[in-house]
Amino acid sequence: MAKKKVWITWMPGEGSSNKPDQVLKTLSQYGLEVSGNNWVDDLDKIAWKGLGEALLDISKVDMWLIAGLQENFESPSNRYGLSLVTFMVREGRGPSRPGGASFPIICLGLNFIPVPESMPTTMQSVEFISTTDQSWPAKVVAAAFGSKKVKLPEYRLNIHADPHFGQWFEIGPPGRLGPPGRPGPREENWMGIMFGVSEEAVITHQGVGPRGQIPSRTVLEYPIQDMKAQVGETEFTAWAVQNKLGPEDSYYVKVDGFPARIIFGGHPGDDQAEVFVITLK
Repeated sequence: MAKKKVWITWMPGEGSSNKPDQVLKTLSQYGLEVSGNNWVDDLDKIAWKGLGEALLDISKVDMWLIAGLQENFESPSNRYGLSLVTFMVREGRGPSRPGGASFPIICLGLNFIPVPESMPTTMQSVEFISTTDQSWPAKVVAAAFGSKKVKLPEYRLNIHADPHFGQWFEIGPPGRLGPPGRPGPREENWMGIMFGVSEEAVITHQGVGPRGQIPSRTVLEYPIQDMKAQVGETEFTAWAVQNKLGPEDSYYVKVDGFPARIIFGGHPGDDQAEVFVITLK
């Protein structure tokens, strides 16, 4: 049986006294092929993007393990970066891709027991393990060799970023990708869409185009800018369009800054539209 390849993101960082040697050694002894790197906390330089791209390489990575101290997982900038990497992985290797299997992600607490509800929204569905549990290596192995099926989410959410063209969120209705002309097992259309950010960020551009590719040109139907929405104690500023979106269409929004929360859903003129609030930090 081929060894499973586990990519470890070591959150304490290169300058920390907490070194990954023992974790690497233990997992290797359990028959896993281990690689990875230190986490780099630099949102301005989009340091998280390289990690996301590495995790999308199916020939080199079978599972992602995020190892950190409690303070690492409490850092707002760390949480934001991890949320964006999770977007990339869920879209690139999640249940919307052929096969429907979930790419395993584990949060390994080095000095605490992680609580799912305390994590950013998209990370709450990953598996949480602590080194305080003596059986943690066996649980990592079980996750690596498991074949967990998960249901399609109610939306698609991805991120595209580059120092030159900025940070773009991609949102669309759910649907499994398949051959052209052959719809997936779950598909739906959205009759317009809205996307907003909390006060830490601003929206500067919007567009509609094919799934997975920021459009160079776009035609927007009845665009709206700078709507205000209050959810609990958070005020969002939102943009919207009435373009029809199918499973292979996406709405793209350029965001300057690093919002703690985003909100998106159907066009505000649709009384039946669902709305989703996602915590990123």
